[in-house]
Amino acid sequence: MNKAVVSTQSTGVQLEDNVQLAKECTSHEKRLELYEEILSSCRDIAQLIKKSDKLECKQLMTDYFSYIRIVNTIDRFLVMAQQVADKLKGVVETHVGGKTARPEDLVRLYDIILQNYADMKDITSLDKDGEIYRLVDVNTQFYRTKRCFYIAECHLVQSNWLNAIVLYDKCTEHIAQSLSAAQSFNFPAQQGLCEEMRVLEQQVYSQRCSAHASAFLQTQLVEDATTDALESDKNKMLADTLEDFKIRKNVNELPTIATLPPDFQTIPCKPTFFDISLNHIDFPNLDERVEKESSLSGWGKWIWGR
Repeated sequence: MNKAVVSTQSTGVQLEDNVQLAKECTSHEKRLELYEEILSSCRDIAQLIKKSDKLECKQLMTDYFSYIRIVNTIDRFLVMAQQVADKLKGVVETHVGGKTARPEDLVRLYDIILQNYADMKDITSLDKDGEIYRLVDVNTQFYRTKRCFYIAECHLVQSNWLNAIVLYDKCTEHIAQSLSAAQSFNFPAQQGLCEEMRVLEQQVYSQRCSAHASAFLQTQLVEDATTDALESDKNKMLADTLEDFKIRKNVNELPTIATLPPDFQTIPCKPTFFDISLNHIDFPNLDERVEKESSLSGWGKWIWGR
C-alpha cells in the first residue's frame, strides 16, 4: 500500500477523534486547542494528497478535506465569538489586564465566518442543488444578520441611536427571510438554527426598544436646552448683544434696547469737585528757599573735597 495512503488514513482517524472530542468538550479553551489540532491535521492531509500521484479520486479527496477544514474553521471562530459575547453580557468576567470585549470584535469574527462560507461555495465537488449548499445559504444569511446586529450595537455604544434603529430593523427583515428559508427543508441542524434565530429576534426587539427610548430622551434634552437658550436670549438687552446676528420672526420678538432707568453703578467715595478745587489754590513761592539749600550744599562739597 502507498505510504501516502497509510499516512492519510492514520491522520484522518486522528482528525475524526479530535472532531468528536471538540463537539463533546465544554471548555472554550480546550475546544480551541482541539480545533487547532484539527486544522493542522487538515493541512497535513492536504500536503500528502498533493504530493501523491497514485491516489484515486484525488480531486474528490482534496475537496472533501477542504470542506472539513472550512467547517472546523467556522466552528473555531464560532467558539471565539461565543467567548466575546459572554464577556459582553457579563456571563464571563474579564481577567485583570485582559482585553475588554467590544461589539467590533464580534463584527470582525463574523466577517471571517462569512468569508469561510463564501470559500465553501467555491468547492467544485459540492452539489449546487443539494441540501448542504442550501444550508450554506441559510447559514450565510443568519450570520450576516448577526453581523448586522453587532454593527447596530457599535452604533448604540456610540449613542448613534437613529443608525442603530435602522440596523435593528434590517436585522428583523433578515431574520424573517432566514426563518422562512430554514423551514423550507428538513435538515438535522435546522432546529438549532431556528432556535438561535428566535433568540436573536428577541435580542433585536429588546435593543431596538432601548434605542428608541434613548433617542426620545436625547430629543427631549435637546429641545429643553434650545428652549432655555431662546428664553435667555429674550431677556438679554440689545446693548449687550451687539455682536450677535439674530433673525426675528415677528414683531413680538423685538429685543429690548436698554433698561430705563439704568441700573445703579458704583462710583469712588471721594467727590469729584475736591480734585477740581486744587486748580484754584495759590501755594506760597518757595524759590528763595530752594536757592539757599542749593548754595549750602555747594560749599559743603568744596570743604570736604567732594
